[in-house]
Amino acid sequence: MKKILLLLVSVFFTLSTYGQSEINYSPVYTVTKVGDTLTMKFQYNKGDGADLTLAQFDFEYNNKLLTYISSTSQAPTGASFARNNLTGYKFSPKSNSDEDDMDVQYVWWKDEAGNASYSTSADWSVERITIQTSAAYVDGNEFIKYQWRIKDKFNSGYDNYNNIIKVNWANYQQSNGTQIQTIKSPSTQSLTGIEGGNAGTFTINLKTANSVKTDYSYTIKNGAGESVATGDFDESGQASISGLENNVTYTAEANLKEDATYLDQVVTVSDLALVFAEAIGAGSGPSGGSSTFDYHIQDLMGDVVGSDNGVDFQDSYEILAYLQGVTTNNSNLITKDGQTEDYSGIESTYGSYVNNTLGFAKSFTPLDSDQTSKTIDLAHGLRGDVNFSHSWEPTVSSGEKTTSAQSSQARMSMAAGSKFSNPENANIDLVSSINEDGLVVFEIKSDVEGMVGSQFNIVYDPNVIELANVVFDTGNTMTNFSNIVEDGIVRIGSFDQNFEATVKQGTPYKLIFTPLENIQNTSGLISFRVKEGVKEDGTQINFIIQ
Repeated sequence: MKKILLLLVSVFFTLSTYGQSEINYSPVYTVTKVGDTLTMKFQYNKGDGADLTLAQFDFEYNNKLLTYISSTSQAPTGASFARNNLTGYKFSPKSNSDEDDMDVQYVWWKDEAGNASYSTSADWSVERITIQTSAAYVDGNEFIKYQWRIKDKFNSGYDNYNNIIKVNWANYQQSNGTQIQTIKSPSTQSLTGIEGGNAGTFTINLKTANSVKTDYSYTIKNGAGESVATGDFDESGQASISGLENNVTYTAEANLKEDATYLDQVVTVSDLALVFAEAIGAGSGPSGGSSTFDYHIQDLMGDVVGSDNGVDFQDSYEILAYLQGVTTNNSNLITKDGQTEDYSGIESTYGSYVNNTLGFAKSFTPLDSDQTSKTIDLAHGLRGDVNFSHSWEPTVSSGEKTTSAQSSQARMSMAAGSKFSNPENANIDLVSSINEDGLVVFEIKSDVEGMVGSQFNIVYDPNVIELANVVFDTGNTMTNFSNIVEDGIVRIGSFDQNFEATVKQGTPYKLIFTPLENIQNTSGLISFRVKEGVKEDGTQINFIIQ
């Protein structure tokens, strides 16, 4: 190897003491991101007036972080110029010496260590430049310019772009062979603030009140609106994504799968009560002109008709019709079986309300200089779910409404913090039997007071029993509903839209089934998916089966 690295011209070497000259190397202009072209100049800084006619220097660069493009000699016209390259080697400076003293390191290579001053290293490439001229080199003149392309450090084995170029030694001489004492400036070259390139692992944390996180998917798009990453969240509500680039702005959104089995549990009688209360308080009703909602986002969630005019009676009747199983001519935005009406945004702005605008910021930019930018919290909500049973409740202060109506419809008893996390519990009794006619009778018994609404989604085995009748004893003025959601699921309940009548105590609901085969008992035939009530102040009642 030493034969390759030896001088290309014969020079007389003597050692003399003079003031120091410099080999200076520095970028021509600033580079900021992966893919930029780094142009580096190597130049002579005259020290003590000695006339430089021979310049030879050796440097190395990190080939994992830099791709060689070109080099251009800046030697004077008529000068001898040579460039040599060795890839896969790295210089080993003399121990216990000043690595910036180019004379010491030159003698170390030439006369002391020889080939042993270099070790093999696949990450590094050595460059050697030799220039000899008859006229003395002018102070500040350049020797050569190099161009490299900045490579992505991802999977390179390096965490930064520090110390990627370093001059190893230099041999400066006068025309008579007298050595010129030389130092380098700087000790090494590093690049800082380089953005772009692979962002590594990017993490999305799903924020939702729904306990089933695996039913949610994410989509990430670039600035052109093209999808660059899709996938599902894991059981903890987290997704790890690869392939994104630093310093590139993307958007993220979350969606609930339309085949989730519990979509008929999202919009219930509790949501209906809240929407009716808002329609009365904010619409043309007797207490019109105010709001019963706690968050601005509920105006969107409750606007199931999609009029963009806020919540009114049309929205409340649309939800009532949905619960009753009545088909309307409106194409509503209610989340239900086979239909999810999603909205999502980065949690720190989700539901904010600034300058009369509801906020759902979706954009993010991974930055190599800021590891916190490699994670976002993505909040998700569903249209119609105004009580946040399956949606994320906003945490940003600007999303709260400051003037809620203090009427019987307002939820004044809600605890501090989450306004929807403390439903009341109440006991109900379920009695199932086979009567003398061989019919299965299923009774729901309740002593709960003050319920303006209730809902039960009842699941039964349609291969064994068939629903024949629903008997209501809720009170003369209550609006009752029952409808078969699908084969084996029936929804029953009551609601007083005036918030005056309450569900009668006793046995307000009785379901009668016809057996399709001989049965001896009713064990395992009937169960619940939704069982809840709501009071006039909007408080949800969670039924406990005894």
